[in-house]
Amino acid sequence: MKNLLLIIIFAIGFTACDQAVKGRNDVVYKSAGQYNDYIVGYQTILMKNLVSLGEVAQTNLDSAYKMLDKFILDIEDKIASIKGMPPFKGDSSLRDAAISSFEFYKKISGNEYKQIINIRNNGGDSSEDGIAELKRIVDQMTLEEERFDKTFHNAQKDFADKNHMMLGENEMQKKIEKMKE
Repeated sequence: MKNLLLIIIFAIGFTACDQAVKGRNDVVYKSAGQYNDYIVGYQTILMKNLVSLGEVAQTNLDSAYKMLDKFILDIEDKIASIKGMPPFKGDSSLRDAAISSFEFYKKISGNEYKQIINIRNNGGDSSEDGIAELKRIVDQMTLEEERFDKTFHNAQKDFADKNHMMLGENEMQKKIEKMKE
């Protein structure tokens, strides 16, 4: 009888580990891949929006400034949704790294990107001091971004390893890297 009881408890515990989990964001995650893809989907949208913002800023600073306000609200929504994700099998490192990354993009959207637009809008991109200030801001953002990207990449790699997942290449990331060159 004890053995049967132990087997039943083990079977229930084992199947509970493989069951789908539902987060406070009302999304059900049936696998590690779905969990990862949910975050990466939001990350891809964020990167597309950044690319669009950069394109608009080349031709219309007023429109770019207005886009920033919408962009910040969109990032806030994505942060709230990701915060609503449960840990996957007790592991919250990927989710937490994504939240930190998104909070970084929210911060620079509200601060550094607005500073860049203001400097350019005031003609600062045609003076030596203005160009130096723009370079300083961009260099600082790039250093910070590299740190967040590395942290997220490592968390994603660890998550994939723990959950026996293969990670594919992110085409949007390739586009962004090309733009930086």
